[in-house]
Amino acid sequence: MKKLVTCLIALVIIGSTNFIQAKTLEEYISEGTAYQESNNLDQAIETMKEAVQEYPNNADAYAQLGIFMSEKAQRMHDFSGMMQLAEEAFQMWDKAIFLDPNNVTARFYRGIWGVVIPKFVGRLEIGISDLEYLVNMLEHSIDVETQVQLMYVYQYLATGYQKQGELSEAKLLNEKIIAIAPETEDADNAQKNIDEIIEFEEWRDEYNKVKKPDSPEIITFKEKIENDPDNPGLLLQLGKAYIDNEKYEEAEKILKKAIDLDPSNVNVYKLLAVTLGEIQEEGYNPKISMDTDFHTNLAFETMETFDKIVTLAPDDIEMRFYRGVAGIEMPFFVGKLDQGMDDLTMVLESDVSEAMQAEALYWLGRAHEKKAMTYWAEIVSQYPDYDAAQFVFDNLNPHVKHIDPSDYKKPVVIIDFVLGFRDELAPQTAVWVEDKNGKFTKTIYVSGFSGYAQEKQVNLPVWSSSSKFSDVDGVTGASIDLGHHIYVWDMKDIDRKKIESGDYVVKVEVAYWPSMQYQRVEVPITLGKKDERVAVEEGNLIPYVEVKYVK
Repeated sequence: MKKLVTCLIALVIIGSTNFIQAKTLEEYISEGTAYQESNNLDQAIETMKEAVQEYPNNADAYAQLGIFMSEKAQRMHDFSGMMQLAEEAFQMWDKAIFLDPNNVTARFYRGIWGVVIPKFVGRLEIGISDLEYLVNMLEHSIDVETQVQLMYVYQYLATGYQKQGELSEAKLLNEKIIAIAPETEDADNAQKNIDEIIEFEEWRDEYNKVKKPDSPEIITFKEKIENDPDNPGLLLQLGKAYIDNEKYEEAEKILKKAIDLDPSNVNVYKLLAVTLGEIQEEGYNPKISMDTDFHTNLAFETMETFDKIVTLAPDDIEMRFYRGVAGIEMPFFVGKLDQGMDDLTMVLESDVSEAMQAEALYWLGRAHEKKAMTYWAEIVSQYPDYDAAQFVFDNLNPHVKHIDPSDYKKPVVIIDFVLGFRDELAPQTAVWVEDKNGKFTKTIYVSGFSGYAQEKQVNLPVWSSSSKFSDVDGVTGASIDLGHHIYVWDMKDIDRKKIESGDYVVKVEVAYWPSMQYQRVEVPITLGKKDERVAVEEGNLIPYVEVKYVK
């Protein structure tokens, strides 16, 4: 990446001024880069802020300021702060391109950040446009080094196309990468991306095959819409018919079209909220291999829909209740917890049924519980060496229960462990087995996101390196959280063959976010002629692991 950035910056010729300045722009950039290399990004940013004041009409000054801001954002653990600083970086690149539409540096950084940042930020389309601009420029160059630059642009542009669902275009770009750099790591990664797209398309085809056929009601409304395509009332009715038939993706498209035609119809938004909720309930599936931000974007879109409903119908207490519950259920980075509590407080103060009052009280309690976890996550991440951090772990560490091995068909390996911490999001966890030489044997369990996102976003580095994501289909499940967990291994390897007797290692790996807590526990055990039990007690995140071989 650094080589690419150097090449791109070399394409930009910094204009000289006709009068003497206290410091040239080249000097500002050199000074800021020195701060950057010494990990003092705050001072690097301040230096370039001085530069844009000194050179307010120079695109390169704004482009470089955006680079430093984006690098600091990338290192931040606070999601809201990271997003705010990233938006400031975008504003700097916007300014640079306004001043000079041909500024390569600003185009490149705005492009790559536009496609890698979550889609809900609203920068994906302009990011793709910037990268397409660079492709058009670089493809017409015959310079050999330009081809290397072009390959990197292809990589990011392919990512953007995948997020938009333009899979044919993404495959074409990966094929171009292979043509530019055959038999290289970049070519291997491009081929993996192509294979992944093909696998996804095959999954999608199978998924579509098992969908219910259109109901007579759907067929009727489709026919009516063919004659009156811009009738929002008919679109609403078709959307409802799709929901009744559990065709939620189709319902989403139709309802959004109805909203475009009539953005003041609260009933359409209500149906869209139902639809998005049902899509969310589908959980993890191969879609996220194409777009790792799929669920993040869905969460923001759901809350935006509820906000629109409340704006259009502020006195609808039932909608206040549903928005309140949604705000509390959403991940912390959506930032709707306090709003949700306000909504539910309003519900409690209104004349609603006792059943709804009871539910509102439950969700208010859940909200306070989440607030408590926010404080506790801050303690263990920012004050890990103080007694207060241990208080958190002691409070959360559950009692370990044991199971009866006679309940299972022998021989088996029983893996019994505790997760002793809760963050704002459920952690990513993997349980797997290796032989004594470190050769991967079998994944027993892996959390949904890691199992489906795979190398697109590695949260479990040791498991991912060992397994190469080779056997995730049958063992990927919903993310487990605080508490006691038991998995039983039938002693078959990745190829479903019975393993040989000998020494093995059971490994449990867990990673939390946003606190960035991480732990891995390894338990060696001999599988052979007699029963064996090994227990390991270490750390706070996985305070107890017991592996039992029952012959």
